[in-house]
Amino acid sequence: MLAFLLMAALNNSIDDLVAKVVTAYGGGAAWQSVASFRETGTVIPAMRPGEGKLTRHWQRPDKLRVEIVYPSNTEIRVVEGDHGTQNGKEATGMGLDAMRLQAARLGLPLLLEQKKSSLRSAGENTIEILLAPQMTLTIEVDPASGHIIKSVGKAEGIEFTTRYSDFRMLDGLLFAFREENSAQGTKTGTNEIDKIELTRTK
Repeated sequence: MLAFLLMAALNNSIDDLVAKVVTAYGGGAAWQSVASFRETGTVIPAMRPGEGKLTRHWQRPDKLRVEIVYPSNTEIRVVEGDHGTQNGKEATGMGLDAMRLQAARLGLPLLLEQKKSSLRSAGENTIEILLAPQMTLTIEVDPASGHIIKSVGKAEGIEFTTRYSDFRMLDGLLFAFREENSAQGTKTGTNEIDKIELTRTK
């Protein structure tokens, strides 16, 4: 009986936290109406010289195209579901998993709504989302604002962490315009978003 009560209390606390996040980001109905969005900005790498021009196009439910134009080369990654390409070549293993995790984290408010029944607590103000066997996305929430301040994506052999800041409302939805990224605990770079264009369903 005690275990049942504890589980019920835990589920209620997760439900409350999810509701706070979804409300802070503009509400479930508003996110359900989003068909896609396009982000442009700058990538500031931690381990190579020269900034990159970033263009990301996210399309529900799980399609993402990322283009980064550096002074010396261009990187293009495309993922849809469990298939992806990197610079036109089929992506597999860790490379594909990294792309799937990025696509998932860009649609987090929608993902929380869709996965509500299978979410689990991973600590205070922390929620784990099971994306696939051996693949999870764990978010840390600021309880005062409902903002997602950190996400940790894990798959076999990899761990990617993103810290979010510079939150702004756009057409009724909340987005983080700054992302600080690391892989396996090593900083990889910072994304600074300049512009976001939304496309809604009819």
